[in-house]
Amino acid sequence: MSNTYAPAPSEHSDNESSTERTLLRTSIARRLTGEDDEFGSVKVISHELADRVFTPKRREILQTLNQKEVSSQRELARILDRDPGAVQRDLTELINADLVDVVEEGRSKRPVLAHDTIIAEPLVAPSGIGTEASYTVENEP
Repeated sequence: MSNTYAPAPSEHSDNESSTERTLLRTSIARRLTGEDDEFGSVKVISHELADRVFTPKRREILQTLNQKEVSSQRELARILDRDPGAVQRDLTELINADLVDVVEEGRSKRPVLAHDTIIAEPLVAPSGIGTEASYTVENEP
């Protein structure tokens, strides 16, 4: 008997905002958050959203924000050796995906990670995962 999640054809949904897939992401995030808080704040995104937002340049932004505290969007652009306008456009996409927040300090806008751990939902998962979760997350952009 297989231990992977495989819904019946009538239940399967390719829609990233379907209740079934949203419950799966919610359940995984809750399990990773757990009692030991090892992963901190967890964001599990759909694989469609991951395909849209995880470009190499945006992954570089996420990795930089994970490793360094930057004082502004302009400083981030300098660190990455990129055009500030291009970095701003990438940050806007990451903000819209709830992966980055902006802390306003005076006239400066400081980008920070919105979550400690960011992962994409699994393509397959053990059966039963997601059935105990409640539908409490917002639909992703």
